[in-house]
Amino acid sequence: MKKIKAIFASIAAAAVIAIPLAACSDDDDDKTVDQVPEAFVEALKKVEPDAQNVKWETAGSYRVAEFTKNMVDYDVWFGTDAAWAMTEKDYGKDFFLVPDNAVNEAFAKGEYSSWTVDDIVYYKQTTDEFYVIEVETAGQPDMDLFYTTEGEMFKAIPSDSAPKILPTTVVSR
Repeated sequence: MKKIKAIFASIAAAAVIAIPLAACSDDDDDKTVDQVPEAFVEALKKVEPDAQNVKWETAGSYRVAEFTKNMVDYDVWFGTDAAWAMTEKDYGKDFFLVPDNAVNEAFAKGEYSSWTVDDIVYYKQTTDEFYVIEVETAGQPDMDLFYTTEGEMFKAIPSDSAPKILPTTVVSR
């Protein structure tokens, strides 16, 4: 019995150590402006001149400026040469923050309008722009709904199979 208790105690101790480590990533999070090369700071000023309280991350080969403006969370992505690559705006669950009324209206009239909105994110890449609205309802898998800025839903896929959107992600229509 003592051996069993010792084994469980060892497993519990290992779990306490492993869980915080699993939450870490290899990204360099929360760099301040003075820790980021000036070229990236200047590039952000050109794209988002009103950005304040900016935190910088490294995501793969990209540098990402994160900040909140007018209750919207921004991630502005830059390539290794400090060239703008993508802007991501997370509106949370708040359709009233989304500036494209066509998207609001299309969702309200669509087949998923009775589902609960979990997140609304706008992506602007160098060659494309679109919204992804994540919705959920009891007994069904969460869905990612892809909309053009004109309000056309062009894709609906289960969230667990949706692509991670990066500056190079091509979303087929």
